[in-house]
Amino acid sequence: MIYSYCKKCKQESPGDVCQSCGKRATAAAQRDIWSIAAVPLADSRAWRGALYALLCVVGLLLILIFGLEAMLSGSVKAARLWNSSLPQLVFSILPLGLLLTFLFLMAQGREVNVYVMDPHGAHLQTWHQPSRMKSWARLQSFDPAKDVPQQDGSVMHLSQERHMLWQDVQSVKYKPGKAVILLYHTPYCAPMVLRLPAEEYELAAAYVGKYCKGK
Repeated sequence: MIYSYCKKCKQESPGDVCQSCGKRATAAAQRDIWSIAAVPLADSRAWRGALYALLCVVGLLLILIFGLEAMLSGSVKAARLWNSSLPQLVFSILPLGLLLTFLFLMAQGREVNVYVMDPHGAHLQTWHQPSRMKSWARLQSFDPAKDVPQQDGSVMHLSQERHMLWQDVQSVKYKPGKAVILLYHTPYCAPMVLRLPAEEYELAAAYVGKYCKGK
């Protein structure tokens, strides 16, 4: 949803018109803000990333072990080693790694992603309920200083922040069917993922397009 800041009244209002004085805000004073509740355990991107990493580890181990064996002892001994129980041991990394991934993602519980787009760039904050276990499951140290009281009286923990300036965006991918926008600072690598409620997608896409024309 678009929020605008009125310098005259020194307050922020929903929409592009100040609710106090009725003055229309300039584009530079407008921000697009929304939030998405998520469960990391159901995040397909996390599972794909874990599977890709595990496959790379298994592949590298196989190449290292059997490649060195073939170079040092010959192909015959390498074949005998392949027929041993060692390959099964290496491949067992896959199910064990997926089980460990499941436990870590389950321990992370529920989180809330808050997105803000302003004239400078896109910003993401991830929040979850204060918990040492939830922080450790995200491979983070627990810092009570990041516990922030909310307006409803609850307390949320700031897990991470990410910022991307519009000038650093190299390319943009729009996926209206999934209500997702991907901002790339490096082609095909580690995009900033903007997940949106379906009803907010068109507004956010227009906001991104305003600052990322032709990207």
